[in-house]
Amino acid sequence: MAIVRLRPDDLKRAIASDSLSLQFQPQVHAPTGKLVGVEAFVRWPHPAYGMIGPSDIIPLVEQGRFHLDFDRWVVNALCEQVRKWDGEGFDVPIVAANLWAQTLRSGKAVDMLRERILAAGVSPKTIEIECPRGTLADKKLAETARRLRVLGVRTASEEFGDTFVAGAAVDFDTLKIGYPLARDLLVAGSSAGAAVAAIVAAARTVNARVVADSVESAEQEAALVAAGCDIVQGYLYGPEVSAAELRTLASAGAKRVPA
Repeated sequence: MAIVRLRPDDLKRAIASDSLSLQFQPQVHAPTGKLVGVEAFVRWPHPAYGMIGPSDIIPLVEQGRFHLDFDRWVVNALCEQVRKWDGEGFDVPIVAANLWAQTLRSGKAVDMLRERILAAGVSPKTIEIECPRGTLADKKLAETARRLRVLGVRTASEEFGDTFVAGAAVDFDTLKIGYPLARDLLVAGSSAGAAVAAIVAAARTVNARVVADSVESAEQEAALVAAGCDIVQGYLYGPEVSAAELRTLASAGAKRVPA
C-alpha cells in the first residue's frame, strides 16, 4: 500500500540531509558461491514510516522531477561506499546501480561520475551503471553509454533481457537476463534456453559478463548454468542487505536461502 502522506518535498529534504541509504543484493558465481558483484538499491529509513522502498520512492521522484538530485545522491553514496570497502580491504569487484534515463539523457551523468570517482579515489572499473532498455536506439542514451565506457565506468543493460535478436550489437560490459526469461527456462517446450545461450554467446564475443536477475529457485539457477549463465542474483541468495550485512555474508560464503 502506498504511503500517501509523503510528498515529493519530503524526499527532496531527505536527499539534501543525506537521510537515504543504500542496500546491496549479491551477484553470485553459482558454481563456487563466490561474491562477484552487487547491485545497489536506494532505501529511505523514515522516522515515522520505517524503511521505504522503490514503490514509494519512484513516484515521488517522478512527481517532483528531481531525477538529477536523486542520482547525484546515488553516485555520491555509491562512490563513498566503494571507498570504505577499499579502505577495509573488502573486495567487491563490481558495484552496479541504476540511474534515471532523464539523468543519462541530460549529459550530466558522466561529469557527475568523473567528479565523484576522482574525489573518492576509487577505480571507475568498480562502478557499473545499468542503462535503460532502448539505449542503443536512443542517440543521447547511446552517447552517454559510450562516454561512460571511455571514462572507465562499466555499463550494463537488460536490452536483451527477455529475448535476443541475432546479430544485435553488444555495446555493454554486462548483459542482464530478467525474470521472465529465467522463469521460462523451466517451462517445457520454451525457447528460453536457446535465447539465454544466444545471449551468453554474444556476450563472450566482447568479453562481457551475463547476470541473471530475480533468480528464486535452485531449479532456475541450474537451468541458467546449463545454458551458460553462471552469475545470478535474486532471492535464492536473499534480499538486499546493508553494507555491514554484506560483509558478513561474503565472509561466510554466499548461501542459498532455504526453500
